[in-house]
Amino acid sequence: MDPGEYDRVFRLESRHFWYRGLHALLLRSLERYAPTGVVLRILDAGCGTGGLMGRLGRRGAVTGLDLSPRALSYAAARGERQLVRGSVGQLPFREASFDLVVSADVLYHRAVVDDEGALAELRRVCRPGGFVFLNLPAHAWLAGDHDRAIHTARRYARRDLRRLAARTGLDVVRLSYFNCLLFPLAAAVRLATRRGQPRSDLRPLPRPLDALLARVLEAEGRLLLRVPLPWGLSLFAVLRRAPRPTESVARARAFGLGGSARSGNAR
Repeated sequence: MDPGEYDRVFRLESRHFWYRGLHALLLRSLERYAPTGVVLRILDAGCGTGGLMGRLGRRGAVTGLDLSPRALSYAAARGERQLVRGSVGQLPFREASFDLVVSADVLYHRAVVDDEGALAELRRVCRPGGFVFLNLPAHAWLAGDHDRAIHTARRYARRDLRRLAARTGLDVVRLSYFNCLLFPLAAAVRLATRRGQPRSDLRPLPRPLDALLARVLEAEGRLLLRVPLPWGLSLFAVLRRAPRPTESVARARAFGLGGSARSGNAR
């Protein structure tokens, strides 16, 4: 991303409706799929300015990785210490180092030359029986000025992510579009205002409007963990690395593999 975009994210991440809604969805997914009473090893792969790390840290030891020194400096300014500079395409960690890998809006970026290879790396560092949470921009036809500003190389449909998961050996536990209710208006505005020049959509909003939109996204997040949403500006996935055949049933269940997840409740 352009340096100015990191500056905006750092200023707005804690209060902007998009980040509030996305972070709430990630944390709710963590509570649903990860074991309770266990200190988790968590990787925030593409941590950006670190706004999510502190919230994930309530459930375990979080390592933040990013390619941008500017982003990492902002994460350090938030008090994060376990920070690593590196690429999702070649993660500097041993296999099975983490119980949970979170990668929010990373694989789409033009710096990620091989998104399949990067997802394979996320799987590699995730322990057998652990989870990978992804959020990605949806629908190639929605690409616009904002995508140019944040260096978007690709957008995804459900079939794209299913194919990537299959090729990299990850099971799809949950797959849904996100940011659904705002989709018609946002899509119309984005298509009508294309100018061919980089222009970020991230900007402060009036507090009442921002609070309303955050509540909308938080409600969507609760819903999509039960029923997949049919459209949206983003695509959210819960993926799982299959447990080793010798892993005990009790341990598998502890890591969310019993019940709906184990029965193939993919959406």
